Amino acid sequence: MSGSGDGVRPPQVGPATRRWLVRLAIVEAAILITIASAARRWVSMPRWSPVLGQPAAVPDSWSGRTVTRIPVRAGDPTERLVARAVERAAQLLPGEPSCLACVTAGQIMLRVRRRAGVVVIGLRRPERTDADWDAHAWLLGSRGALSGGPAARGFTATTVFEVPGRSSARSVDLGV
Repeated sequence: MSGSGDGVRPPQVGPATRRWLVRLAIVEAAILITIASAARRWVSMPRWSPVLGQPAAVPDSWSGRTVTRIPVRAGDPTERLVARAVERAAQLLPGEPSCLACVTAGQIMLRVRRRAGVVVIGLRRPERTDADWDAHAWLLGSRGALSGGPAARGFTATTVFEVPGRSSARSVDLGV
């Protein structure tokens, strides 16, 4: 499915075909979440993180600020399909996939469709001084969070991954 951002209009399909395309996207997301979970567990991040994009600077407007709210919204039908497929696949898989596995799957799905999001990794100070810092990853599309957005509340963005020529943290319209 090609989106409106690349100038090619997707062919019109009927409701039955659309349902099958959504189901296939959910299967794709489930497979990618499973692979990303395994990679996260058994492969060092520098070896697989290039699928997220290239590390970039956190925008000045985000730097040092704790996330209070990120709108959950897609900028186009392609982003909406990816967001829904990742969310549904995560619900169907056994256990609870990590936020990083879900955003990795979402970013790969966007890139396959000649798009890209911005992957953000944030940290949150623990309430107890002897506890580890919490980490969370979320995927931003052109107009808001596609994955992990609501759980980003209370985190501060520390790392951003962008796809050169396709995505930029500065270009995301969070509208907040």
